[in-house]
Amino acid sequence: MFRASSLFLISASILSTIFIGIGLISPSINESLSVWVLLVSVFLIGIPHGAIDHIVASELFNNKNNLRSHLIFYSSYLLIMALLGILWLVSPPAGMVVFLLISIYHFGQADMEDFFGETHPSLAWSVLRGSFIIGLILFSDPSKTLPIISDATGISFFYLLSILPDPGVLISGLLLLYFIAYGISAYNNTIQNPVVFFADAILLTTLFWITGPFIGFALYFAVWHSAGHIFEMIQFFKNRDKSFGLLDFIYQSIPFTVISLFGLVGLYYIQDLFGSEQQFITLMFIIISVLTLPHMFVVNKMYKSYN
Repeated sequence: MFRASSLFLISASILSTIFIGIGLISPSINESLSVWVLLVSVFLIGIPHGAIDHIVASELFNNKNNLRSHLIFYSSYLLIMALLGILWLVSPPAGMVVFLLISIYHFGQADMEDFFGETHPSLAWSVLRGSFIIGLILFSDPSKTLPIISDATGISFFYLLSILPDPGVLISGLLLLYFIAYGISAYNNTIQNPVVFFADAILLTTLFWITGPFIGFALYFAVWHSAGHIFEMIQFFKNRDKSFGLLDFIYQSIPFTVISLFGLVGLYYIQDLFGSEQQFITLMFIIISVLTLPHMFVVNKMYKSYN
């Protein structure tokens, strides 16, 4: 098993309980903190968690640590980013569809590796888990998420509202399907730590329901996804008898973390320029989508190396 599930659930539970408590006592506090919690999650934890992709790729492909190898990796990485960026410019709705599809697969695959361990999750489980997460993000409070989708795609908010199913029905359906699949897998003993898996689903649902999509996504992205990835990458090097610990990760990721901090400052001023928090968040999610696609290819190759 790649992650220490209990440790992650304890950390997630503590942070989630704090924000759930604030949401129950004074929702306005969560509302005022949501953008800043989102920024910290994305720029100080989320983006830096992919900061050693070049080192992982070098190990996966047995690349030599020379200029030619670095040029091949970075040019390929940047090309993928550029292609998705161009797609966003040419057809924003298509860019959004690709973003949602890669998010579903990437989130689902990463999360379910923890619960299936050495047997690895099926594609169906990865898609189901990812759909569950994306469903919570998009439909826990459509009044906050649909304006961002509308802003990013150019599709009318009211048109989106008219074509999308009822949020409560959709999330209920996803939960039902999720727990049916869970029951079957638990009965067949294919899921490790089924109690943790069940608690994880309840905690995530409650978190998004009480705190809304921004804080819910921020905590999920920082704790469940990004922190989990960091330890998976450390485990990857340990499995290959390489000396690489948390301090090594922090040291190697410093350059990209600094770049992220500059990005944070830049987006802050962009927000002032636009005068719109919504456009600011929209731009941030487009940036995440462009960075996620090449990162997903590296991570997918890393998981396949365990087979």
